[in-house]
Amino acid sequence: MTDTLVVEINRAGLHSLEAPASFETDGSFVVELRNRGESTHVHLHLDDALSSVARLGATNHYVRGNSVRKVRVDVDAPEGTSQDGSLKVVVAHGAQTRYVTVTVDTTTNEVRVDPELAQPADPEPEGLLAGVDPLTVSALGLGLVGIILAFGAVFATDGINIVLAVLALLAGLIAGGLATLR
Repeated sequence: MTDTLVVEINRAGLHSLEAPASFETDGSFVVELRNRGESTHVHLHLDDALSSVARLGATNHYVRGNSVRKVRVDVDAPEGTSQDGSLKVVVAHGAQTRYVTVTVDTTTNEVRVDPELAQPADPEPEGLLAGVDPLTVSALGLGLVGIILAFGAVFATDGINIVLAVLALLAGLIAGGLATLR
């Protein structure tokens, strides 16, 4: 199970930082950096007490504007451990700093259920296109339509060849756009 510690960045204004005063976990957890404004760098640091039972892969994280970045904190605490420590969160090169008191408590035998388990799983498609990305099929279909229209424009007579050429170009642009969305 993975707990989530949510940190709000730029929600109240440029370089604003909101984090809970405390956080409790019984194992590894995720720091979810929710950036509501301009792109920024976030520095995370575990104090000595917390780093005795937890590890952070990297300390500096670039969070694009209006996006969410999840940073995993691996906890390796033996059964029966209760350890308090601090997670330091810094934005704007130290202009804003928050400390979150993190309690790692593996002494409880309580079974917690992840709320995501209550969400139904997406059904797997069946039939001819099972496992095929619909966006890829759309891009290939529009590309094929573009090629057919281009051939029609080459061999068409009268003024219809210009219309077919424009339609072929549009179909190709849409297909290319769909392909880049992947």
